[in-house]
Amino acid sequence: MAVVASLHSRNASYSMAFPGVRTALPPRPATIADLPEGDTLAYQPTVQGGPSVFFMGASDFGERDLGGLAPDVAMLAVPSTDVTHDYVPRLLSALDKPATVVPVHWDNFETALTNPPVTTPNDRARLDLFVDAVRRFAPRTRILLPEYLTPYRF
Repeated sequence: MAVVASLHSRNASYSMAFPGVRTALPPRPATIADLPEGDTLAYQPTVQGGPSVFFMGASDFGERDLGGLAPDVAMLAVPSTDVTHDYVPRLLSALDKPATVVPVHWDNFETALTNPPVTTPNDRARLDLFVDAVRRFAPRTRILLPEYLTPYRF
C-alpha cells in the first residue's frame, strides 16, 4: 500500500472552506462542514495479481508525491473550482496517464445513495469539464462514471 500526501482543493477565494485536523475519533459527521480539510492523504493499495488502483479524494496535489506510482486505474476527485493550475494535465502526467480514470467526489454526498447519483447543474458542469479535460489530454484513457453500490472489475 502506498500512502502519499494529498492536498484539498481550494475554493474560489484560494482558501479552504473548513480548515483543521482531527486529533481524536470524531462523532459521525452530519454535513460536509463536520469534515475538516487538514492532513489529506491519497492511497494506492496493492493487490497481488490485480491492477494498481490509486484513490485521491481531494483535488490538489504535489507532483513529486505521485512520482513512480503509475496506477492502472486512477479514482480522481473532480475539482470544485478551476483555481488549481492545469489540474488534469499535471495530475495525469504525474500518474503516467492511467488506462482508466474514475471521476469521484462530483456528486452530492450529503444525500442518500441513489442511481443516478444526485447532482446539481453546477456539479454536472464540473464533471463534464473534468471528463472533457481527461479526453483532451489522454484520449486513450477510459473514463468510467461509477454508479453507487455497483461492483466493477478492472
